[in-house]
Amino acid sequence: MRVLRVYHGGRIEAHRERERALVAAGVDVTLVAPSDWPEATNDDTGADPFRTIELPVKRPGDVNRHAYESRDAIRALIGEVRPDVLDLHEEPFSVAARQWLRVAPKELPVVMYTAQNVDKRFPPPFAQYERAAFRRVTALYPCSRQAASVARGKGFAGELDVLPLGFDETVFFPGEQSLEDELVIALFGRLVPEKGLSDAVRVLALLNELRPTRLVVAGSGPDEAAGRALAASLGVSDSLEIEPWLALGELATTYRRAQVVLIPSRPTETWVEQFGRVIVEAQASGAVVAGYSSGSIPEVAGDPAILTAVGGWADLGDRIARLAADPAEFAARRAAGIELSRERTWSDVAERQTALYER
Repeated sequence: MRVLRVYHGGRIEAHRERERALVAAGVDVTLVAPSDWPEATNDDTGADPFRTIELPVKRPGDVNRHAYESRDAIRALIGEVRPDVLDLHEEPFSVAARQWLRVAPKELPVVMYTAQNVDKRFPPPFAQYERAAFRRVTALYPCSRQAASVARGKGFAGELDVLPLGFDETVFFPGEQSLEDELVIALFGRLVPEKGLSDAVRVLALLNELRPTRLVVAGSGPDEAAGRALAASLGVSDSLEIEPWLALGELATTYRRAQVVLIPSRPTETWVEQFGRVIVEAQASGAVVAGYSSGSIPEVAGDPAILTAVGGWADLGDRIARLAADPAEFAARRAAGIELSRERTWSDVAERQTALYER
């Protein structure tokens, strides 16, 4: 089966795991990605077991408004590859999806990704793009049940299969975390207010009153200065480590260093946590996930996680403190998280996605 996949993140090395797994599952993949993207890595895409074609875009870095410069190039590529399925890893309301859907032959089956788990009513022309996509697309593969519900609520009546974001089990695997060691809590991702760095620092201060605790943060963003200032005011600067974005291997090592990984995401008027790739990677690495019951976090983290109401950092800290004092509970939650993660390897996701292509 030949599949032409279009994905704005295709120039980011770590984001091509899905394509590699699809090839391993027997799919002939051709990946289309923007030739210019801010987070793109400078690795050799020719080393991958699939062909990557880079096309110039307008507004690189704008996930939902970037546009391919040449409609003729899109048409020519579809004619050259002659795919059995066109797979658009773009939101239904996006400009790029609109471009590809307008050019794709009517007889070509199209499947599409969505993570949109807030029932937004978009202004023109994006609302029209979304409605047209829902009429044209053969199947959707949302990354969460919340996103699936939003799509159904907006009128999508086609095939639908919830496919989680996966992880590479050769990179993310359980460490040897023990409560006998210094307690390490970790936070991964963009350092913006809605991701909860300030609440993580408050949890650190609470735990440090009970036992030596370290907060390891991997990420960067505008909230870093405020997080450091709060740590200084609470007297825990020496227990806070903030590292910039890490290479994949270093990231995995950091997961295995932590007994607890925090997901204290706070919803905004226009955003809630859409999936939380960190959750899957953390559980696969043997850490217990602890965070707020917001967006798709409860769905993805499941019963192994410790979840509290949004903003309840004191309650969250208390729950983590009790976990750290109870080796049996820690071991049980850790084992349950590892077991849950086994359903979310890229190999498993690729098998299900291949089955979706074949329907």
